[in-house]
Amino acid sequence: MSKSQEPFYYSQLECPICNNINDYGNIRSGSYSETGKDTDFCPTGRVWQNPVYQKYDPLLFFIATCKKCYYSKEFASDYKNWKKDTSFKTYRLKHIQEKHSAEITKGSVIKLLGSHIDEQKYPFESAAIKLLLAIRDEQLLERPSNLDQGRFFLRIAWLFRGNTSQSGNENIGATGLFEKLHKSVYSSHNVLPGYDDKVKNIKSLVENDFTRMFENVPTADEYKKRIEQIIGEISTTLDPLMKAGSKLLDVFEDAEKALVGGKVDAGEGFHNYPSFKDFLMKAKRLWDEVPLSENGALIKASEYYQKAYETSGQIGQGLQQVQAAYLIAELCRRVGNYENASQFFNQVIRFGREMVQRKQLGASDIKYTNKLLEMALDQARLNLKQSEEAGK
Repeated sequence: MSKSQEPFYYSQLECPICNNINDYGNIRSGSYSETGKDTDFCPTGRVWQNPVYQKYDPLLFFIATCKKCYYSKEFASDYKNWKKDTSFKTYRLKHIQEKHSAEITKGSVIKLLGSHIDEQKYPFESAAIKLLLAIRDEQLLERPSNLDQGRFFLRIAWLFRGNTSQSGNENIGATGLFEKLHKSVYSSHNVLPGYDDKVKNIKSLVENDFTRMFENVPTADEYKKRIEQIIGEISTTLDPLMKAGSKLLDVFEDAEKALVGGKVDAGEGFHNYPSFKDFLMKAKRLWDEVPLSENGALIKASEYYQKAYETSGQIGQGLQQVQAAYLIAELCRRVGNYENASQFFNQVIRFGREMVQRKQLGASDIKYTNKLLEMALDQARLNLKQSEEAGK
């Protein structure tokens, strides 16, 4: 295509959730080129034919997000043709509509994320937000895809890597530590409100059914008062626990900004927030899987890819299995999980050599498998070196 030609064309698609008609951008073939790929397959050296669009990452157009309800899905052929998919409309659409609609409430993470998309002013941030929304909607499904969640988290990591103003001075060990700390606190936050609701339900039963069934028992009022007193004590105890958990998160967030992101105010302003990281911090309060950095996204990607590899059956045998094992190994290496990385690099080498020796692949697949083996051997040596240095 010519350098002056518009690299995008637009197509309309009805949102399956709210029926809003959206215009989505499609990238024309040949609009940009890539000179290489990183060891986790991240495209490098991207050059747009028209330099006016150099600030745009193609991942900005990877996810289709409804401008009205923020429902988000990978903008691929199956979604583009959802109205022709009888199985989707019959067995899955109603569940998705109910779950997503229930999430679009004031104070929800979907509302927060979706309302801050601005592709013109904040292309990097909007691309990351759309991927987060797609992950959230995937998790609302009855059988969410671990593979897709891994793919989306990986692309968020690529976005951070390609956006130097948001990359910060990351500490791999600190990132992993804070992921664990956040997860521990959030698990408590998920338990306590549920317990509080159950206690309130007991109170409701006592006020209605209990009173009705014991109306002719002389000591009924005494039992009711004792029960209500204990329920009050439980509720009084839970409230400070939840507030203490919030304070603990505040400390973690301040410490993480300092250790993971360098300066506390690292990055440019984003809407009314000092930085995009500050915005992500707020989103993380509502949904603990929100990554704050490249390494945070890589950690989530490695977790979901490994789940897909081990349990979901979404990764086929043969070449797909070898490629997935390599990617898991490389992601683990990048986030400092050297032992796990070593195990998966060994799988790549063993399975890859077996496939090549059997000579059951076509010429192009054999060439690609040999390339994966070469990369696995190089990265395995690097993993061993980094592991030894970390152990000193």
